[in-house]
Amino acid sequence: MIEIIATIAVVLAIAIAIVLILAATKPNNFSIERATTIKAPPERIFPLINDFHQWGTWSPWENKDPAMKRTFDGAASGKGAVYAWDGNKNVGSGRSGRRRSCTPGQRSAAL
Repeated sequence: MIEIIATIAVVLAIAIAIVLILAATKPNNFSIERATTIKAPPERIFPLINDFHQWGTWSPWENKDPAMKRTFDGAASGKGAVYAWDGNKNVGSGRSGRRRSCTPGQRSAAL
């Protein structure tokens, strides 16, 4: 009986060591990129995306929790603008900010 328990403990320790070694070889940062096509000129869409105050007019997440708490900090829009939210289990909580100012054809945010 002790031999079985010892064998299970050794196998478990080896499995944990393998997972830790694999995790240590992975990078600390990662990037996710997505693309979509919107049938409107960038000049028309850009103000809605660049200004966090406008997100309520188009973001599907805004309707998933009408009682979601929203805070805006920093610049009104563009570089330095910050948007934070705290909602129910459907939207969660988080923070997004603009690290740089973009042109109407591009967008950059830090989450």
